[in-house]
Amino acid sequence: MPDTAHVAGGRDSVMGATARAGANVALVKYWGKRSSEKNLPAVGSISLTLSGLVATARVEVDSRGARFRSRGEPVDGVAGERMTGFLDWLAERLGVEARFCTDVAATFPVGAGLASSAAIHCAVAAAASSACGARVGLRELSRLARVGSGSAARSVYGGWVEWHRGTRDDGEDSDAEQLHSEDVWPVALLVAVAEEGKKDVPSRDAMEHVTATSPLFAGWVAAQDGDLEAMRRAIAARDLRAVGTIAEENCLRMHATCLAARPPVFYWTPATLAAIQRVRELRGSGCDAYFTIDAGPQVKVVCAPQDADAVAEGLATVPGISRVLRSGAGPGVEITDGAIPWR
Repeated sequence: MPDTAHVAGGRDSVMGATARAGANVALVKYWGKRSSEKNLPAVGSISLTLSGLVATARVEVDSRGARFRSRGEPVDGVAGERMTGFLDWLAERLGVEARFCTDVAATFPVGAGLASSAAIHCAVAAAASSACGARVGLRELSRLARVGSGSAARSVYGGWVEWHRGTRDDGEDSDAEQLHSEDVWPVALLVAVAEEGKKDVPSRDAMEHVTATSPLFAGWVAAQDGDLEAMRRAIAARDLRAVGTIAEENCLRMHATCLAARPPVFYWTPATLAAIQRVRELRGSGCDAYFTIDAGPQVKVVCAPQDADAVAEGLATVPGISRVLRSGAGPGVEITDGAIPWR
């Protein structure tokens, strides 16, 4: 895939665009910020972009409608304010005098710890860039999406992706790049849904609280570079056991850091713990399956494709698991209606 994505035509010829982007699951987690304003991470991270969990965003220029809608319904409150602020920032950064409005939809629960914010903000950034006739490369798009939601930086690319922490205060070196495309190594990714509703503590608020109050946070940061290097080697070697082992250890370290905050941040439910145990049992019976959990109660399981049916069946019988979503490695962001066919 080229690292540039150019818009054919100027702003006067394109008054709207639609983009879609997949959620991603971090196998080496992003947790903590070195700058909240620019969404600059305290640590680097590595993720897998998913094929089955997709968000679509339509962005229109100078529309008189509600600034932020979800499936046609206006979104107010904190979520509405944050998206409006992001749309205004995008217009300023892209150098246009435009009133962006967006309508989004997702194929999976929103705000429940399934990286919906990453997929949505990535799609919004891509659609806004296309709608106003901007010339945006993929690394730049990654930086644009990052300001809306940190993990959105990774959804720009398909497959296995690394988001660099960076060191610059302006964030110009904190973007993502593709390690391997989605078609080089087939793996399955299942999601055991333990809670359909929105989580009580949004990731953004939880990160700030944990960074400020957890005595384990410094250790979390110090251990990350080792996990990143080990994960790069494991992915390059197509070593699922190593990938899964690193992912589980990194996940548990992140959640231990959250539990040590004052007061603690605790996302798990009894179903979460039961699903973890089921994965361990499945692995003991010969399935090559490994868990990871983001800021929410849902349990994601990476496994070999030939084990996906057995893992899905095993997770479906866990008390408290409402359903099991199935996915695999997916593509990066795509413009589906607008000025540029990026792929």
